Amino acid sequence: MNENIYTITELTRLLKAYIEKAPAFNGVWVSGEISNVTYHSSGHIYLTLKDENAVLSSVFFKYANRNLTFRLEEGMSVFAQGNLTVFEKRGSYQFIISQLKLEGIGELQKQIEQLKKKLLEEGIFDPARKRPLPFLPKRIGIVTSPTGAAVRDIIKVAKRRYPDIEILIAPAKVQGADAGISIVNAIEELNRPEWNIDIIIAGRGGGSFEDLMAFNEEAVVRAFFNSRVPIISAVGHQVDHPLSDDSADVCAPTPSAAAEIAIPVKDELIDYLFNLRGRSYTALLSRIRELNFHVDGFTRQRVFRNPLEIVSNRNLLLDDTEKRLIFAMRDIINTGRNNVLVLPDLVRMMHNVIKDKTHGYLVAVNSLEKLSPLSVMKRGFAIAADSGRNIVRSIRDIERGEDINVFLSDGSLECTVNSKTGEQFHGKEKN
Repeated sequence: MNENIYTITELTRLLKAYIEKAPAFNGVWVSGEISNVTYHSSGHIYLTLKDENAVLSSVFFKYANRNLTFRLEEGMSVFAQGNLTVFEKRGSYQFIISQLKLEGIGELQKQIEQLKKKLLEEGIFDPARKRPLPFLPKRIGIVTSPTGAAVRDIIKVAKRRYPDIEILIAPAKVQGADAGISIVNAIEELNRPEWNIDIIIAGRGGGSFEDLMAFNEEAVVRAFFNSRVPIISAVGHQVDHPLSDDSADVCAPTPSAAAEIAIPVKDELIDYLFNLRGRSYTALLSRIRELNFHVDGFTRQRVFRNPLEIVSNRNLLLDDTEKRLIFAMRDIINTGRNNVLVLPDLVRMMHNVIKDKTHGYLVAVNSLEKLSPLSVMKRGFAIAADSGRNIVRSIRDIERGEDINVFLSDGSLECTVNSKTGEQFHGKEKN
C-alpha cells in the first residue's frame, strides 16, 4: 500500500495548519446572530454565530474582549473579525474573535418581534380571554417529545402529586424543520371530544434559542390560542420567552412547574377535606347546642307548660267577639227598621216639595209671558226691521223706497216705504 496513512490526530493537525495559514481564514469579517452566549468565570466569552442555514462556534478571549462596551445577549446581530482555527480534541473548527461590532437585532429576532406585534394587534395575547384551569382535572394531555426528559418530568411530578391522575401523551417533534406542524397536530388531536382531556401541557425542556424556535412559529402560537381545552405552555427557558407562553392560558417556566400548576396534591386535598369535615362537625354541634338552648327557653315558658291555657284564652276571645258581632247586627237591623217606618212621611214631604216647585214654576212662566214682546204684539203692536234685520226705532233709520219687514204676532210682512210722516205739533211735521 503506497498511500500515506494518517492518524486522526495527524489529519486534524494538517487541517489546522492549513486553515490557520490560509490568508482567506485570517482577519476575516463575518456577520451573524448571537446565540448560546456564555460568560465564563475566566473572562472568556463563548458563543455561537448563526444565520438561517449554518452555525459557527466562536470564542472571544479575555484579552480580546477587554474593550467591549456592551454585554452580548441572545438575538443580537453583530459583525465579528477573527481567525478560523481547528479545535483538535473535538475535531471541529472554531472562530477566534479579535473584535466585535454590534449590527442590531438578528433577523430571526426581528421576525419574532414582527409576528408578536401582529398577533398582539389581533388580541391573541389579550389576558381577558385566558381561561382558568380546572381545580381537579381527571385527565391531562401532554404534547412533547416522547423520548425527552420533559415528558418524564411531567409524569413523575403528576403521579407524585396525584397518583390517580390519567395521562394521555400526544407525541410531537419539538425541534427541527417539522416541529411546528407536529405540535399543531398534537394539540388538535387532544382537543377531540372523545379524549375527554381537562388540561393540555405542551412544551419541552430547555435549549438554545434555535431549539425553541418551534414555539415561536405562527401556526403553533395560534394552535395554543385556538385550543378549546385550557392549555399550559411549558417551555423550559432561562432567557428566551417563546410566543406560545403569551397565547396559552397559563405559562410555566419548566415542564415540571407546569405539572405542579395543573395538578393539586392529593394528600393536601384529603387533609383539607378532613379539616373541612372537622370544622363542619364542630359548627353543626355548636348550632345544635344553640337551638337546644332556644328550645329549652321556649319550653320553660308558662304557655308551653300548659298548652290548654292558650286554647281557653282563645275560646274566651272568640265568645267575646261573637257577642259583639250579635250586638252590632242588632243595631244595624234596628236602624234599618226605623228608616223603613219613616218612608210614608218622606213620600208626603216629597209631594209637598213638588207642589211648591210647580207653583213657583207657573208664577215664573206667567211673569215671562207678561214681559214677552209676543204678548204686546198680540194686542196689535208690530216690529219693523230693515233689510239687515236691524230694528227700526225711528223714521230717521229708514228712507223712502226702502224695503222693510214688519213682524206681527202671527207672521211677518215685506213692505216698501212710500212716504214718512212724523208726529204733528202745532200743525208742523216733526222730522
